[in-house]
Amino acid sequence: ALAAAGTAGCSPVLPWAAPPRAAPDVGVLRDVIAAENEIIGTYAAALAAFPVLGPALTPLRQQHEEHLAQLRGRLVVPAGAPPSATASPTHRAGHPARPSWDSAAQAVAALRAAERAEAATLVARVGSVPPSLAQLFASIGASEASHAAVLHAASGR
Repeated sequence: ALAAAGTAGCSPVLPWAAPPRAAPDVGVLRDVIAAENEIIGTYAAALAAFPVLGPALTPLRQQHEEHLAQLRGRLVVPAGAPPSATASPTHRAGHPARPSWDSAAQAVAALRAAERAEAATLVARVGSVPPSLAQLFASIGASEASHAAVLHAASGR
C-alpha cells in the first residue's frame, strides 16, 4: 500500500515524524489575542472600581469581546505543535497588571491611552501578516481608535 501511495504522487503520513511548526503569524495572532485579553481585563477593573462608568464602558468592553472571538477563530495551531515562544505572559506598557486609579477620570484616561496604543500596534502589524489577518487587524485597529474617541468624549462629561 505504501508503494502504491508513493507511486500515485501521495506521500505517506509517518506517525513518528515531528509535528509541524506553527506558521510565523500564529505568534503574532497569539500576541494580539493576549492584548485583547489584557484590555478586556482593564475594562473589567475599571467597571469594578467605578460602576458609574458602566453605561459608557460596557458597550466598548463587549466590542473587545467580539474582537477576541474573531481573533480566536483565526488561530489555527497544528495538533502536537510546540507552544509559541512569542506568546508572552508578561504585561506590556499601557496595560498594568493591577490597575489602580484614584478617580473615574483616571480610569477613563488609562483606557483611552490603552486603546490608542493598541490601535497603533495593530496598524503597525498589518504589513507583517497574511491579507486576511491584515484586514482583521485593520478593522479592529479602527474600532479601537474609535473607542479612544468615545472615551475622550466620555471624559468631558
